[in-house]
Amino acid sequence: MDITTLLSADRIACKPDVSSKKRAFEQLAEMLAIGQQVLSAAAIFDALTSREKLGSTTIGNGVAIPHACMSVTQPRGALLLLEDGVKMDTPDRKPVQLFMAILVPTNQAPDYSELITQLTSTLIQKALIEQICSQHDQQTLLDHFISLFNPPSHPFEGALAA
Repeated sequence: MDITTLLSADRIACKPDVSSKKRAFEQLAEMLAIGQQVLSAAAIFDALTSREKLGSTTIGNGVAIPHACMSVTQPRGALLLLEDGVKMDTPDRKPVQLFMAILVPTNQAPDYSELITQLTSTLIQKALIEQICSQHDQQTLLDHFISLFNPPSHPFEGALAA
């Protein structure tokens, strides 16, 4: 699964006024509901919070990756970056500033753990999180996030092989 195809600018919120875990999950659900007809924001919120009750989706360094399998046609993501973060059950007790929520079609559940692993291994890096958290608008945040998972190739890469 290509992480860079999960996001679009309309499913990114950069530093909105959110001060609770519940409101963060509501905002994520609202964004994940954009542009699809199958699920309501309320159903998505319920799925994300139900999954969260099974165990915290925080990974440390101010990051959480809430996720759920649902009846969507393709995987989709939403990115929420908060100014100060919200209190959650985190391994390092730091407030969560960055939420990367993922919905995966039920029939793609096996691929979903690979996606979470890929996100976790990148987003656990403190220096990268500091770079992400320094962004101030949706498009810049999207571009920066995509560059982490899809770095540009070297411009002379093809020429050397010829």
